[in-house]
Amino acid sequence: MNWLSRLHSNDLSAFDEIYEETKKAVYYAIYFIVKDPDTSEDLMQETYLDFLQYKDKLKPDTDIPAFLVVSSKNKAINYYNRHKKEKEFISMLQNYSYANDRLLDTGLLEVVKKTLNEKECDVFLLHVIGEYTFKEISKMKKIPIGTLTWMYQEARKKLQNVLGGRNHV
Repeated sequence: MNWLSRLHSNDLSAFDEIYEETKKAVYYAIYFIVKDPDTSEDLMQETYLDFLQYKDKLKPDTDIPAFLVVSSKNKAINYYNRHKKEKEFISMLQNYSYANDRLLDTGLLEVVKKTLNEKECDVFLLHVIGEYTFKEISKMKKIPIGTLTWMYQEARKKLQNVLGGRNHV
């Protein structure tokens, strides 16, 4: 009996075998694109969760290791493309704010404080200036990662409008 048949009959040991067989290939397919171990692990988990949700739609003769590697690459490429714009925006802000190597010298901190509410300001400054990951901020602030990323995106949009940085994001 193949892995998919076993999964369809609720034999979860089949998933354990799939994971052991594919984990290195999936991890490195993602890592090659995103170049970050924590992000690679997160995307790897998402790949396997998506696989479990999608398994009933796969053809019985599907090459599962190949399917997982392709899925993980696609997930990593999507992540990279979404965050590429964010990194460009952060770079623009850091160049703007560190022109004299001091945030206060440029007045950017005042713009951030006037434009954003207190929570958005905290999240934005921790992520952009403090260079903390959303996972780290989530633990610090005890706010779910989804809420943090939403707050960050809203803060970024507000600052783009104020600073006129639409072309950079």
